[in-house]
Amino acid sequence: MLDNPFYFSTFSAISELIVTTLVLSVIFDNLKGNPLRWKLLFGTLAFELAVNVMYMIQRTIVVAENHPEPLGNWVSVLGALHGILSLVMFVGLIWLAVLAYRASKQGIAYFQRRSGLTWVFVTLWIISVASGEVIYFAVWGPLIFG
Repeated sequence: MLDNPFYFSTFSAISELIVTTLVLSVIFDNLKGNPLRWKLLFGTLAFELAVNVMYMIQRTIVVAENHPEPLGNWVSVLGALHGILSLVMFVGLIWLAVLAYRASKQGIAYFQRRSGLTWVFVTLWIISVASGEVIYFAVWGPLIFG
């Protein structure tokens, strides 16, 4: 799978949707005032780092170089913006996770207390994930859909 850019890209695109579901469920649960499910959050972060961040670092160039048709400039621009935003959002999630964990040890629902920040983060996270999915379909859609 690691040697084939299509399979790894597909795995990463699907796993990113699962990661997003898990991250948002932890955030929204804590936003409602429930205890932080920190083990799920940090486990998801570890997976995100081990799989999806490593994919973006190692395989983006391979995908672009081995694609059977030239990619449009808009894909390159969107890819660069997506990469920057994704990195910022990942670091931001680590930062928020640590703050939320520390608050949870004091019995505080961090995301509930910081609802404005939470909604800004969630919005940017969704934009980041959506842009990655758009890139996936721009690159691999012709192969998938003919």
